[in-house]
Amino acid sequence: MATTTRANPPRLWMVAGPNGSGKSTFYDSTIIDDFGRSVWIINPDLLTERIVGSEGLPLEQANLEAVKRIMVWLRASLRAHQTVGVETVLSTPKYRKLVRAAKRLGFEFRLIYIVLKSPELNIERVRLRVARGGHSVPLDRVVSRFTRSLEQLPWFVEQADLAYVYDNSTAKPKLVAEKLKSGEIVLDPEAPEVILSAIRSIATT
Repeated sequence: MATTTRANPPRLWMVAGPNGSGKSTFYDSTIIDDFGRSVWIINPDLLTERIVGSEGLPLEQANLEAVKRIMVWLRASLRAHQTVGVETVLSTPKYRKLVRAAKRLGFEFRLIYIVLKSPELNIERVRLRVARGGHSVPLDRVVSRFTRSLEQLPWFVEQADLAYVYDNSTAKPKLVAEKLKSGEIVLDPEAPEVILSAIRSIATT
């Protein structure tokens, strides 16, 4: 088992944001240190598709099975002190326990949150993804998860050692909020209102 040191701690990465925000596309092309080939980012949607294709389970059952397997893999990575990442909509508090466990074990928790300026834009992006052969999400869930995900955001930003919040509404993602190593939480005053409303209360500048 790898030895955890303060100079080189294992990391728990979380790539989060509402459905259709562009999470997978973002971390496939990001230049942020430790991403790409060096970090395994577990994608629930891809795993669900593989379970449907290889095991013949109905979609809903495959999704539940994917969630179970992901938690097993994440917990195993924590026990082995191995850096790992997961993609999530973050519409429930289910990952809070994992974050607490990781921090107790000496992990550094890093968060990347991708969001659009409105749920209507998320719906448009999901429709475009489906038209290109990607997976669908019921439109009412897109809207409800958008709100719930932003409600979860402040807790995870506060827990993170480093956090990056991106507005992905245009062709190029824009960093609009960041938690620094010092613990300072910096918020762009020109960020979309949905982000300002979510983070304003915890921002230090």
